[in-house]
Amino acid sequence: MNKSNLIWGIICLVIAGALAAANLTLPPEDLMFQIGDQNMPWVPPVVLAILGIILISTSNQGEEKMKEETKVKPVVDSAKAALNKNMETAAWGCFLIMLGGFMFVPDSVVEGGWWSIGVGLIMLGLNAARYFTRIRMSGFTTFLGIISVIGGALELAGMKGIDGAVFIIVLGGYLILKPYFDKRQLFGKAEQS
Repeated sequence: MNKSNLIWGIICLVIAGALAAANLTLPPEDLMFQIGDQNMPWVPPVVLAILGIILISTSNQGEEKMKEETKVKPVVDSAKAALNKNMETAAWGCFLIMLGGFMFVPDSVVEGGWWSIGVGLIMLGLNAARYFTRIRMSGFTTFLGIISVIGGALELAGMKGIDGAVFIIVLGGYLILKPYFDKRQLFGKAEQS
């Protein structure tokens, strides 16, 4: 049993229940969750409830896989580890060049959303290069890259302050697709590809 999924699922359901109770008992102007110009205080409890149900339902999955993983020791491929290190170094170089450009170029020339999209594309490009060279991708940088690209696009579209909602939606989507990713072994340590 995956105890962390179970615990986080219960925590999400408790928080969703508390927010739902607050929504039902307090006046609408006391709870604020802005999406654009509208107050939608019911969105966080619904998203947290769905996330909690998904986490609890997936807490039993992976038990058999964990037993199989303990039997087989991972094989480290030094060539793939070296290639991954080179790709990570190149991605860090691109990121630092972009960070330096962000410091030099004023916001009036290039809007902030473009910088977020650029950082996201660097992270997604690194993971695409890993995928095409048959190296396991990093779930963390893939997740951050998606959030960064979506957040930058929304910022360019004029929708500011909805980063939290985008974060929760992308996290929920990842958790729904996690069994598919685990089955195909797309994410993990690059050395064990």
